Amino acid sequence: MLSYFNELIRLEELVWLLPAAFFIHDGEEIITMEKWLRKHKDQPRIAENRIYNWEKNITFQFTVAVLLLGSLLFLATCFAAGDFENSGKLHPLFVGIIAILFLDGIKHVGYTVMLKTYTPGFITAGLVEIPFTAYALYRFYDAETIDIITVGIYVAAELPLILFLVWAGLTLGRRVAPYRKQ
Repeated sequence: MLSYFNELIRLEELVWLLPAAFFIHDGEEIITMEKWLRKHKDQPRIAENRIYNWEKNITFQFTVAVLLLGSLLFLATCFAAGDFENSGKLHPLFVGIIAILFLDGIKHVGYTVMLKTYTPGFITAGLVEIPFTAYALYRFYDAETIDIITVGIYVAAELPLILFLVWAGLTLGRRVAPYRKQ
C-alpha cells in the first residue's frame, strides 16, 4: 500500500499537502468548537479558561486563530517548497511543523480517549492529520531529506512559538469577535 502512495505522490506534492491537511483538520475544530465548549462550560478547566469571551462568538474567535496560524503555515510551506525545489532538502522549520501537527493529532485522540467523549478535531485527527503527518515524516526520512535529531530539535524550538501564536490568535479573535446574539 505504501509503495502505491510513494509512486502516486511526489515529495514536492507532499510539501504542498500540509496546508490542506491543516485546514481540513482545523475546519472540523472551527465547526465544532463553540458548541462543544458551551456544552462543557461547567467543567473547571474550561470554565477557568479566560481566553474565550463567553458573551462573544467563540467560533469567530477560534477562526481568527486558525487563519493566523494557517497563514503562517502557508508562508512556511512556500519557503519550504522553494528550498526543496532548489536544494532537494526540506527546511528544518518545516520538518518541525510537520512533527508538531503529528503530535497535535495524537493530543486530540488522547483527549477523546481520556474524556471518553468526542472532542473537537478528533475525527480529522484520526483520518487526516495523524496519517498524513506520519506518512510525510516517513517519506521525507526515507528520502534522507530529514533526520530524527533535526526533528527533535525543531519541535523543541518551535513548540513554544506555536503555542504563543495560538494564544495570540485566540486573544486577537476575542478582541474582534462580535457579541453573540441571544
